[in-house]
Amino acid sequence: MTRPPAQLLAAYDLDPGRLRPLRGGQGAAWSAGNLILKPLDMPLDELAWQEQILSQIREDGFRLARPVRALDGQLAVEGWSAWQRIEGEHLPRRWAEICAAGKRFHRASAGIPVPGWHRQRNDVFAQADLAAWDDAALSEFCSLAPVAQLAGRFRPLHGHDQLIHGDLTTNVLFHPTLPPGIIDLSPYWRPPLFATAIVVVDAMVWEGAGHSVLPLIGHRPHAVQYLLRAAVFRLVMDHLCNPERRTPPSWWPSMLRVAGQLCDLAESADLQP
Repeated sequence: MTRPPAQLLAAYDLDPGRLRPLRGGQGAAWSAGNLILKPLDMPLDELAWQEQILSQIREDGFRLARPVRALDGQLAVEGWSAWQRIEGEHLPRRWAEICAAGKRFHRASAGIPVPGWHRQRNDVFAQADLAAWDDAALSEFCSLAPVAQLAGRFRPLHGHDQLIHGDLTTNVLFHPTLPPGIIDLSPYWRPPLFATAIVVVDAMVWEGAGHSVLPLIGHRPHAVQYLLRAAVFRLVMDHLCNPERRTPPSWWPSMLRVAGQLCDLAESADLQP
């Protein structure tokens, strides 16, 4: 791991002896007392937007981690940013509570307009999101067999777009006495049910949840359409993040199985009157 630079520690008046590497995530973050230090992984205008928006959202049944400015007012120092450290830890198989925290966050974040920087995004995450919702963007990735299989079951969706957190699965922290903590906002403007679908697909593919997790997205006839798009989102993101990989990842058989299950669900939904 790359240690935070001395200039960063000085900018926040931090004791180097309190630095501790953090597990999870991208493996690049450090704890420093009440702060989390991590390499800047977004443009500075997005970081400034997150500072503003996360400060405006009213915490109602959840806690938010917000960016913290250096003593001289800078939001980023030497390519690093600092965030509030919120108490709690990620716990496996807490999908229902993760989805519930997401729903509360999405109620609180409804109405936040799309900022200019988001309209210009072209990073791998934005490309994966667009592929899940736009036929022209999707066509580029239909050479991937499971993407083509899932896309063949796509039907039109007309949900209301708003700010969502598109990566809740490992970014909700639990504490014995405090509300769930939400970290590392991944902003997209999609229907909130898409965020829930991503958690459900993640649980099925990577945590062996099986069909027991499907009720989290409800029994609406169109719910499976969000699951199909969530699976495409994850597949395209993985493809874009690992362009040189020559052999399938260890979770590939699980993804293929889940893709088949979702297609079966979609077929059953199509047959309903």
